Amino acid sequence: MKKFFILTACVGLLFNSAFAQELSKDEKKKLKEEVKSYLSDLAGYKAKMQDIRTTLDSNDAEIKRQKDDLAYAATKQAELENKVSDLIKELERCHEENNILRGNPVPNGDTSLVKEIMTSMNNAPKEGTVYKVQFGLYKEFSINKYFEQPRYIGYEDVGGMNRYIISYFTDENVAMDFVGDVRKMGIKDAFVAKYIDGQRVYEWSKNPKYEGKAVPTSLEEALEMDKKGKKGKKRN
Repeated sequence: MKKFFILTACVGLLFNSAFAQELSKDEKKKLKEEVKSYLSDLAGYKAKMQDIRTTLDSNDAEIKRQKDDLAYAATKQAELENKVSDLIKELERCHEENNILRGNPVPNGDTSLVKEIMTSMNNAPKEGTVYKVQFGLYKEFSINKYFEQPRYIGYEDVGGMNRYIISYFTDENVAMDFVGDVRKMGIKDAFVAKYIDGQRVYEWSKNPKYEGKAVPTSLEEALEMDKKGKKGKKRN
C-alpha cells in the first residue's frame, strides 16, 4: 500500500510538471505510456534510476578529475612563468656585468637586449620597423614541422672563420631529415654535426664533401684539404 501511494504521488508530480509545461497531445500520450511502463515494471524502473545515478556519479567524478588537472596545470604554468622571470633577471644581470667589464655600463633597467633575445625566439609580429631574410617560397614543399620547437640560427668562431649553424636538435634522425630538406633548397654542403657537453665531435664521414673520398682526421687537415682542392681547381 505504501509503495502504491509513493508511486501514485510520483505519477501525480510527473503529470503536474508536464501540464505546467503545456505539453502537446503527442507529448501527453507519450508521457502516459511511459508511466504505464513504469507501473508494469517497477524493478526495471528502479534499475534504470540506478543506472542514471551511476552515470551522474561517474560524470561528477570526471568533472572533479578535470578540475584537479586544470588546477595542477595552472600551478605548473605559474612555476614555469616564475622560472622564466628568474632567468630573464639573471640574463639582465649578466648583460649589465658584461657591459661593466667592457667599460660600457648601462643604466639600471635597460632590458633592450633581453627583449630582443626573447622576441627573436618566435615568429610573432614585432613592433616598429624590422627586416626579415627570405630564402625560399614554396607551394608543395614545407619544412614547417622542424620549427614547432624554437630553433636558433647563429654562428661559431672557428679559428677566425665563421661556422653558421641551426640548432638545437635532440634527435639525430630529425636533424638528418632536416638536412635532407635543406639540401633540396640548394644548400648542398649542409650536414649534421654532433656536440657533447657543448664541444663539437667531428664525424667527417657524414659530410657530403667527403663522400667517396678519404676523410680528414682533424679540422686542420680538413682545411688543408680544402685549400689544396681550391688550388687544383684554379690550375685546371
